[in-house]
Amino acid sequence: MHTDHVQRSYSFACLDCGHGWEDTYDIDLTVDEHSRITAVYHLDGRRVPSPLQSPRCPACESPKIRIMRPGRVTAARRHEG
Repeated sequence: MHTDHVQRSYSFACLDCGHGWEDTYDIDLTVDEHSRITAVYHLDGRRVPSPLQSPRCPACESPKIRIMRPGRVTAARRHEG
């Protein structure tokens, strides 16, 4: 078995309430002897589910989420003011 540690950032936008947020995840990627990949996600030191599967808005709990490349929410906020 082989495990790599990587970081990935994602931007999220709720399609119901408009809330936007960004998070950076620590991910442990393990490849077993049969070439199966297992990913374990951590956010702020806590194990969490994959943000790519069934995300929910932290503001309104809606499952209608758009996932984007990192920096999209920050860039949009700069243009709001």
